[in-house]
Amino acid sequence: MANNAFFRKLAEIQRRVPQVAKRLPAVAKREGLQFIADNFKNEGFEKKQGSYDKWEKKKKKGARKKILVGEKRGTRLKKSWHEGTVAKATSVEFTSQLPYAEVHNEGLEAGRSPGFTMPERKMIGPSEALDKRIEGKFDRMAEDIYK
Repeated sequence: MANNAFFRKLAEIQRRVPQVAKRLPAVAKREGLQFIADNFKNEGFEKKQGSYDKWEKKKKKGARKKILVGEKRGTRLKKSWHEGTVAKATSVEFTSQLPYAEVHNEGLEAGRSPGFTMPERKMIGPSEALDKRIEGKFDRMAEDIYK
């Protein structure tokens, strides 16, 4: 009798694994987009959990505004990652269609005055913090298979 229960459980697990595996890229995409939103909120790039490389502040006089947020362009930049990011069968590609997204993310030359380089304000890239967030979600999904 115990063997029948074991084989039923094994069959159930075999049935559920492909279903869960199919969902993994979408989960990674969702976590990555939340990671980008958190970086905007915290005005820095979270390389390690809880440790942010802060973005260079604006040099404008007057009231302190959030960097890249609240301005028309900043709001568009933040939302653009949702529009461009694609979850594929085995990977996720984070992209923005805005030409200035890469300039901000990488700190590249910008079309302002000759020789002007935009300060790097990384939103997405290699990050131990993001890897741990995604791995944590995957681990919880794997645990659910055995319940």
